[in-house]
Amino acid sequence: MLERLTAFERREIDLGQLIRDLRGLYIEADPHDATIRSNFESHWSPIDGEYEMRTESQPPASPAHDDHLADALGQFRSWVKSVLSADTSAEHR
Repeated sequence: MLERLTAFERREIDLGQLIRDLRGLYIEADPHDATIRSNFESHWSPIDGEYEMRTESQPPASPAHDDHLADALGQFRSWVKSVLSADTSAEHR
C-alpha cells in the first residue's frame, strides 16, 4: 500500500487507480482482525470520498479540497505504517 501511495504522489497513477489499488490490496490481504478491517475503512473512505467529489457529474454540497486529500493520504500512510510496525512477521513486508 505504501508503494501505491508513493506512485500516486509521483503522479505515476491517478487517484482513481490509487483507490482501486488500495481496496484490491486490502481484499487480497484478507485481514481477519476486525480492528484492521474497521480501521482500513475509516482511513480509506475519506480518500474515496475525495475521489467521488472530483468525479461527480453534479457539484457536491462541499467541494473537494487538495488539503483534505493530502491529510487523508497522510493519515492512511501513518495507519499503514503502524499496522506494519505492529506485525513482527516478515509476511507483509
